Amino acid sequence: MPRTIAIPAAASGLIDAQDGVVATCQLAEHGLDRGYVHRRLAAGHWRRMFPGVVLTRNGEPTRRQQLVAAHLWAGAESAIDAEDACVWYGLRPVSFRPDLVHVVVPASSGARTRPGLIVRRSIGEIVVAERGLVPYVGKATAVISAGRNAHSTDSAIALFSNALQTGLVTVDQLIASRAAVGAKWCDRVDTALLAVGVGVRSPAERDALLLFQRSHVLPSPRLNVWLELGDGSPPVCVDALWADAGLVNEVNGRRYHAFADRFERTEARRARLVAVGLVVMSCTPTQLRRSGSDVLERLERAYLANQGRGLPPGVSIIDPPTPRAIAC
Repeated sequence: MPRTIAIPAAASGLIDAQDGVVATCQLAEHGLDRGYVHRRLAAGHWRRMFPGVVLTRNGEPTRRQQLVAAHLWAGAESAIDAEDACVWYGLRPVSFRPDLVHVVVPASSGARTRPGLIVRRSIGEIVVAERGLVPYVGKATAVISAGRNAHSTDSAIALFSNALQTGLVTVDQLIASRAAVGAKWCDRVDTALLAVGVGVRSPAERDALLLFQRSHVLPSPRLNVWLELGDGSPPVCVDALWADAGLVNEVNGRRYHAFADRFERTEARRARLVAVGLVVMSCTPTQLRRSGSDVLERLERAYLANQGRGLPPGVSIIDPPTPRAIAC
């Protein structure tokens, strides 16, 4: 019977600190050679996750163990990237897959994409912004990297919009991170950044802007404008504003505005806008796609009927407020 070698206390502590995941080179530093690792694997007590990285128990690894294993395999200079870093910061992209881990490594690294792991190679400095069991890239870098993986331009716009609307990042931070990641695979990202950079905050709002631009009556609106209504309640951000007519247009999609209490908040918000004297028009993403001409005609009539009256008394355009209790 082969003799059993006890795991040294220091190695056991390391394994516990890494949630049961360890690199074979780390074990070797504590006197546990490849033969020991092979026997544990062959006996079914341990499980290989990546070359040179093992899980010191059997069964399926947890998501956290997958992240630790990916970082150990990619090297000390690597960091968790893209969708996985977004999830760490509280933003879950549509493209997130629990069976994949995204890491970024220096350009000089030999790490390459393999099953279960997506590797992005960076010619610039990899800046670690936060650490849990593993290091994570910064918020804006995570969002831009995830945008590169989006399945469509609309998905990238939606991702950037969500990150901006929740205050996770700013437009300037996204632009700076886009410059840092380089041009490869960024055509979709650049289109989406152009959209959010001019004020568009969702794919449907982009469709609305394109519709407005077809009009020979409507001037260009101001997009995502913050208004102080003068009614003693928090300011609101409207999708599109023609200030000279006191006219607002909102794009209200079922996916966001009709869920749970969001419908009630949307209706309460609309009531506040109307109560102070603004003319409020609205449309849905489906109406923009299927009957855009009708939407545009109604807006043009409303604009011509109110042109020149300006904003109602007490209503003013303000700078975006710092995060606080605001009406979404």
